[in-house]
Amino acid sequence: MDHERNDITADIDLRPIVGLLSNESEHVIEILTVGAIKKHRTLVDRAERLFQIAHAGGRGVDKEPSEAHVAYLEATIEMHAQMSALTTLLNILGRTPKV
Repeated sequence: MDHERNDITADIDLRPIVGLLSNESEHVIEILTVGAIKKHRTLVDRAERLFQIAHAGGRGVDKEPSEAHVAYLEATIEMHAQMSALTTLLNILGRTPKV
């Protein structure tokens, strides 16, 4: 990784991704970033669908969580974890590519 790219990514939490891509070309990073953007959109849609299902009947505070509610929480955690990776890729690339 050149010095300039390292400075740009100094505040990124996902250092393993920075290291993994340190010797990759901008073109490769752009391909990965576009894929991550598409995946994120899919994960957002999934979490939203599961939210609608999980909360269709309402849920009392003292009720046990339904399988649908737990599935929604898992989907949301996956979406946010992937967003961290996407943010790292965007910071490494230095721009938002056209998708």
